[in-house]
Amino acid sequence: MILAALEPRICRGGDWLFRQGDAGDAMYLLARGRLQAWLDSAEPGDGGQRLIAEIGPGEIVGEIGMLAGGQRSAGIRAVRDSLLLRMDGSAFDQLGRQRPELIRHIAGGIAARLRDRTAGPAPAGREVRTIALVPLDGPAVVESLVPRLLDALAPEGPALLLTAERMRELGAPVRELAPGAGPRPEISPELVDWLATQEDRHRFIVYVADAGETAWSDLALRHADLIVLVANAAGNPGQRPWERAMLGAADGPVARRALVLLHGGAPETLSGTAAWLEPRHLDFHLHVRDGVPGDFHRLTRVLAGKALGLVLGGGAARGIAHLGVYQALTEAKLAVDWVGGASIGAVMAASIAQGTPVEAMVATGRRAFLEGRPFSDVTIPLLSLLRGRRMEKLIREYLTGDIEDLPLPFFCVSSNLGQGTLQVHDRGPLGLAVRASAALPGVYTPAVVNGQLTIDGGILDNLPVDLMRRRPVGRVVAVDVTSRNRYEVDYDAVPSPWAVLAGRYLPFARRYRVPGFMSLLLKATEIGTMADVRAAGQRADLLIRPPVSRFSLTDVRAFDEIVRAGYEHGQRAIAEWQAATARD
Repeated sequence: MILAALEPRICRGGDWLFRQGDAGDAMYLLARGRLQAWLDSAEPGDGGQRLIAEIGPGEIVGEIGMLAGGQRSAGIRAVRDSLLLRMDGSAFDQLGRQRPELIRHIAGGIAARLRDRTAGPAPAGREVRTIALVPLDGPAVVESLVPRLLDALAPEGPALLLTAERMRELGAPVRELAPGAGPRPEISPELVDWLATQEDRHRFIVYVADAGETAWSDLALRHADLIVLVANAAGNPGQRPWERAMLGAADGPVARRALVLLHGGAPETLSGTAAWLEPRHLDFHLHVRDGVPGDFHRLTRVLAGKALGLVLGGGAARGIAHLGVYQALTEAKLAVDWVGGASIGAVMAASIAQGTPVEAMVATGRRAFLEGRPFSDVTIPLLSLLRGRRMEKLIREYLTGDIEDLPLPFFCVSSNLGQGTLQVHDRGPLGLAVRASAALPGVYTPAVVNGQLTIDGGILDNLPVDLMRRRPVGRVVAVDVTSRNRYEVDYDAVPSPWAVLAGRYLPFARRYRVPGFMSLLLKATEIGTMADVRAAGQRADLLIRPPVSRFSLTDVRAFDEIVRAGYEHGQRAIAEWQAATARD
């Protein structure tokens, strides 16, 4: 009865099942394949649309629009060739009268979706099951990489390697790949079903595409959750002509795209990455150095959905505690795969992204904060209390190069002063990005980014957990160093400056407990985002809040004590988290 009301339909990978605003005249059950839900967006950097969810087999789409009788609230696009079963409104009405439990089931699904939305921002599900490796310059570049990847992915579940030849050996219905077939053949329902069966049997399917526009490459790319371009970093960074034909077409594959650059040996500094990124539309890139095993391990964790993202919040001198937390993470054998931050968190995150050993980072930080004294170059307060020259000198000395050349993926945030919008820095000069993210208003002068004044990223997002969730990470650790003190005083009105000075220097004068001007200004920058920071922390898998409230926001002299506070608290929090994870 139910099957008779369902009309089979195939939606090719890259095609839209329906767009936002279309008439809601039917609902669909996804039988095979994968879909994405997109929402029209005017936010900068979203390209006009924002991914809000991924849909897997067994899920229903379009039911809200059909039941409400209005327009589609979101667009649905096929990630790969997908088989759907369509039911229009009249068939649904008839079936509902005969099978009322169907209505309850669909209503329960809608209620669950609404519940998840009201729980707060959450990342769109992007589980990677199918991976297409695309060698930019012939198969040799992936020959040694493929067996290592299969071995590394095996502990997560069975992994199947598919090439055109292997497909034929396994008896797949691949008449589409016969000699003379065009570069974009129609895929039969039998092949869609065969590939879906392989996904049911394996945790990963790894396609190895051709370095060119072929029918096999088209099939591999349109059935991938993630397209990975692989190249030798010493090669030509320009876009290949077949890349534009295969990946740049309007009806091309919609999977996330990454670039993996392979480096010989173990170079400490990388360069030239911008030339690879500029001609391509990519979601992220990774560096893999032959002589640095951690790079390959990071690649496999990203592919397996096990990557760890570390988010470091702002808090002026209290952010020194980030060094102690990172030391605790390192000792717990928790490798950080992505790092991001705001304000002082951006400074510390950039240091981590450079790949410096933690002991050297602590030593460098001690020298920079105690000898460099970034909070001490007071100037005439026209634009700021501090000139910022000492901070800029430290940045120029320790944080050089471009973000895209960092061995560890990194981002930081700043606030556009004129537009009041958040800016995400994941490319371009590292020093400028960090300088902008740490430009505390009133304390340091604004930074100039793309001809516009930019101030501290913590003003709009002091703990960018949600931004980290958009990266290909499976777990997020966030470190919040803002204070939660109650400022209780024993006076009815704030005393005059002369009374405060007298209490500090005269032996018998009353001493007043008041925050200094710099601390008051820094604390004021935290107030607007305190609620957001608390909410963002709850969306992390592990929130670490070192007990640093007792330290002044400018007290760099307590460097070692602040590091120790972060380290000791981090040790306890990480151990408890690992124990709880092991029980689960």
